[in-house]
This record gives sequence, C-alpha cells and structure tokens, in this order.
Amino acid sequence: MNILVTGSNGFVGSKLMWELESLGHLPLGIDISSHCDATAHPNTLIGDIRKLHDLEAVLRFEKLPRESGIDLVIHCAASKHDFGISREEYFSHNKYGTKELLGFMEGHKIKRLVYISTVSVFGHPKGMADEEESYNPDHPYGESKLAGEILSIDWQKQDAERELIVLRPTVIYGPHNFANLYKLLDTLHRRPYVTVGSGSHVKSIVSLRTVLDMIIFCLDKLKPGFEHYNCVDEPYITLAELMRTIAQTPGFKVPAIKIPIGLAIAIGMVFDIPAKLFSIDLPVNSDRMRKFSTATYFTARKIRKEGFIQKQSIQQSIAQMCEWYLTETNKHK
Repeated sequence: MNILVTGSNGFVGSKLMWELESLGHLPLGIDISSHCDATAHPNTLIGDIRKLHDLEAVLRFEKLPRESGIDLVIHCAASKHDFGISREEYFSHNKYGTKELLGFMEGHKIKRLVYISTVSVFGHPKGMADEEESYNPDHPYGESKLAGEILSIDWQKQDAERELIVLRPTVIYGPHNFANLYKLLDTLHRRPYVTVGSGSHVKSIVSLRTVLDMIIFCLDKLKPGFEHYNCVDEPYITLAELMRTIAQTPGFKVPAIKIPIGLAIAIGMVFDIPAKLFSIDLPVNSDRMRKFSTATYFTARKIRKEGFIQKQSIQQSIAQMCEWYLTETNKHK
C-alpha cells in the first residue's frame, strides 16, 4: 500500500516509516519539523498538515507511482509536550490539523485512516479503565486529541465505506524518547535519593515496539466502520514495580527515602514560580508531582481478545531504554 504517515519525524512516526517499508509498503511522510531524534526516513516532506497545499505536495512525491494515490493515512502528528504549549496551539494542531487532513482525504477519496489518539481523552478515571470508559479529558492535550477523534468519527459516519481505527496509547517509551520515562530514568540514575509516596499505584505504559506492532496489526483489521483500541503493555505494573525493573540495570537505583504526596506538591509549587516567570521547563513542578503520584490504570484487553500478541516484555523494553539512556548520557560527558 501507499501509506501517508503524518508526524513522520516524530518518535512513533519516524520508526513507523521504516517499519512499513520493511513490510513492503511505500511510506510517504509529512512533518512540520525537520528535527528527528532517531533516523529520519528520506520519504518525509517538510510541511504543515494545517495547509492544504503542503498535503497536496505529498501526491507529487517522485517515488509515488504516476496515477497512483494514497491508500491509507496513519495520523501520528500532534502537539503533545506538557510545557510551553498554549491551549490554542494544542487545538490548532490536534483539532484543526486533523480537520484539514480529513478534508484532504475526502478530496482525494482516501477512505482508510488509523488515528493515533491518547488515553488522555479519558482524563484520570478512578480504578481500572478500558475502551468503554467515558470521555473526560482534564488537560488541553487530551481535550484537543478528543476533538480530533470526534472529527474522525464524524468523517467515517459520512460514508459507510470509510474505514477508521482509533488507537489510544498511554505513556509511550523507548530509545530516543526524552519524555516521561526518560525523566524517571534520569532521576534514578543521577538523583536516586527521594521518591513520592509509596508507589503502589498502577502507571500504565507502552513501549514503542508494542505501539508499532499494534499499528501493523490494525492494518489487517481495517474494514468499513469504526473501531477503537487502547495501547498498553501487560502486565499492568505499579510505579514501585516500574522503578524496581529499571534498577535491575546497573547504574540505576530505587530511592530509599519516600516523602508524602502533599509535601512533594508543595515543593513543586515553589519551583512553579521561576518556571512561570522565566518560561523554564524545570524537572520539578507541582503538576509533575501530581501526575507522578496519580494512578493511570488503563487496560488493552480488547485488542488482545482480537488476536494481538505482545512480542516484547516490559522488562526487555525497559532494559533496552536503560542501555540507550546510559549510552546517550556517556556521549555528553
């Protein structure tokens, strides 16, 4: 298939491009940024999905056979960082960008879409949550991704022949990712002194390997209509178990001192002041302390019931990221 990947220089998109090519597909990418922390695929065009002429440029890509169109879109592009992004920017990329993409697809009769969303559309539900959990986003990122979901679902409903699968990953981790889990690795390597609370709450995570495998799995599940799945690694582990798993790699330690959650948030509020005044993304702030101590217990049983098999264990995936982290750290010494 000829497959358009949006956000093709991003953490998921860049690896997905190579994965699709290895399976015999022709991947075509578009990304607003030329920066790629991994290895950028040469079939990526620099462009903004919010601009129709940039999307149209993909159809003129020299490797796309003449008279051949795009068979499928995998929509990975999103504004997602947890610092320095306004509500307006989240919605500009995640809602309006999706709207423009769907308009482009409609104009060129592209009827197959895999939309990479997020479990953030559910907010922070109490207890275990599956795909049928009620929408309740509590952050502009989740709200804007939900807006993109709703637009995609409406697009599918307009034509019964259209095929849509929504995938909702939890926190994605793996080599070349510098987000949530990287920050935890950095703490357990550089400052393994103090942790927040008992760590008995579940923190759902999913490796890049599992996300890629789930996307590939869904290519064979596409059919007229709408389907949706959560993307989570099994088993579902607690924060304490996660830290112990990380500490199995030499160079990382589980903190010996535990401080109450309330105290941690109060300390974070002190750091909020300079962060806001000087627009600095400090490693400690009240929002991160709240997230660190809040359970995220999402399940992905639905996709497994339909035949998906997780190929790599959490232990293997964590070990790979730890080894990459240590190599990356040594490069900058």
